[in-house]
Amino acid sequence: MMKKRRISAGYAAVIVSALAMLFFELAKISFSDDETISGIINMVITRGLGSLMFVILVFSLGYRITNPLIKPRGRSLLFILPCLMVVVNNLPIIALASGNAYLAYPPAAVLLFALECLFVGMFEELAFRGVFFLIILEGRRTTKKQIFISTVVSSAVFGGVHLFNLIAGAGPGAVIFQIGYSFLIGGMCAVVLLKTKNIWLCVLLHAVYNFCGTLVPTLGGFKSGGQWDPATIAITALLSVAVAAHIILALVRINPGDIEDIFPSKTEGGASCV
Repeated sequence: MMKKRRISAGYAAVIVSALAMLFFELAKISFSDDETISGIINMVITRGLGSLMFVILVFSLGYRITNPLIKPRGRSLLFILPCLMVVVNNLPIIALASGNAYLAYPPAAVLLFALECLFVGMFEELAFRGVFFLIILEGRRTTKKQIFISTVVSSAVFGGVHLFNLIAGAGPGAVIFQIGYSFLIGGMCAVVLLKTKNIWLCVLLHAVYNFCGTLVPTLGGFKSGGQWDPATIAITALLSVAVAAHIILALVRINPGDIEDIFPSKTEGGASCV
């Protein structure tokens, strides 16, 4: 009886959070005279509420991915190190160092933007990796092939969701590019989750990727051209190939028994999570 009440309370909290998120999403409240800052604040609020909603849902479903001490922290951090190099490389480092890239806002705005990226990463990772991916995987994880296919399908859906950006007015070319890299980032984070059983490492990678890739376009700009000088292209290509190999090799080596403790046992009924 207590378990059922706890699950019901969890779903009720999800509904309240979803309604609050929807209100701020549709109300278009102005939080600042600066349109950029106002938009960032709105994203912090809506994605913060969305993150709360999915944290509650993960606990209600009983998935054990929220405790950073489940796996040895050193081993987990070592595994994500190549991934961290890729997401940090999304920052236009050479353009910033050469003065071609600049920021037009003060440090306080950069910190606010970092908070937005954190909540966006948290919201999307909890939604797509913490809930959607694990719901698929829960019923299809008895073989390595099933694990591989579930990972690819969930990543494809994550990439495909970005088609909605066409409605927001984004150009087809930009949307196609976004779908491609979203698929790759989604696959990387899915494997990180399976290897570390720690959703917060996925959130970290996603947030850093967003922050590094959109900081200059959002709060500054480029004096000439963009960030894709020959050196940046070469470094990005080499890192991408190396990390893709690292992730694919890790994925094909995952055995069904390796991920069993992510899911609640039949006797738990999905009511609790460590």
